[in-house]
Amino acid sequence: MLERPVSARAADCGTPTPDLRAPLFAPIFRARRGGGRNDRAEMGPEGAIRLHSSSRNANSVPTRSAPKRDVDSAGADGHPGFELRRVIDADGAKDERSSVDDHRRRSAKEPIFDLPGVLSGLVGLFLAVHLLRGLQSLDTDDEILLLFAFIPARYIPMVGWPIYPGGWGAVVWTFLSHAVLHGGWMHLLFNAATLAAVGRPVVLRIGALRFLVLVAASAAAGAACHLVFDWGSQAPMIGASGIVFGVFGAALRFIYVPAWQPLPSVRTALRQPRVQRFILALVVMNLVLVVAGTAPFGGDEGTVAWAAHLGGFLVGFLAFDRFDRLWRS
Repeated sequence: MLERPVSARAADCGTPTPDLRAPLFAPIFRARRGGGRNDRAEMGPEGAIRLHSSSRNANSVPTRSAPKRDVDSAGADGHPGFELRRVIDADGAKDERSSVDDHRRRSAKEPIFDLPGVLSGLVGLFLAVHLLRGLQSLDTDDEILLLFAFIPARYIPMVGWPIYPGGWGAVVWTFLSHAVLHGGWMHLLFNAATLAAVGRPVVLRIGALRFLVLVAASAAAGAACHLVFDWGSQAPMIGASGIVFGVFGAALRFIYVPAWQPLPSVRTALRQPRVQRFILALVVMNLVLVVAGTAPFGGDEGTVAWAAHLGGFLVGFLAFDRFDRLWRS
């Protein structure tokens, strides 16, 4: 608390006369809202605040009705990059807070992972399922795969059909349930990281509910496409790659277009050079995975279900206008 008494004569003429006990030099302030280097703040009569400037003169504010004013001042070393914010109230009290400390306090409240809740929930679901599978015996894990993995042979009509565990229910739910199962930690982490990175702008654009519908549609389309191209196979197909490629396709429809422009059509999007290069990169990546497999990249010895990637991508890219809430209205 810093008080500066003034004499009676100073109160009459409006010019403050500092006491001998007060500091010899008044602090020089730069007004937060405009003002040049010649601006300074002084304590006027009865504790009022008066701003003096070569270009602007402000009237005194009475003590009892004077609001707090924020002004910035250069640091003790005069360095322009380090500033102190001083809040001076009507009684002359000053509250100095470093802008650096304010920035640190704001940064401490920011989350480390700035993911929408729906993405955090999906990644958490993948992790939880994989951890639970790791706690089971090999026989139990095989039963889980037969119940929830997508097996094309399950759909072959034969005597006693359906013959796989789960009956008619598994014929339906495996179009979705296969996406939460993964072949290993590398498979899981790659899909989770890619989904978190690419899915964020899609969630922010279409919302959580529509995003979940897009996820389900991509998983089902990936399974259907795999069924067509690998008809009769008894190998279980698992993984969220169909979802990841569906989100890739959805993002390519708008990611290279300014937000204020309408959603481009499929033909217009395909004419964009960056979209063409991105699709070419996805095709090359799938070719490498099909030829070399996932073992060179830390995966298991299983084959890559490239058709599931294709099905998910086609749904996300071709049908995104059905999910886009920004321009449908």
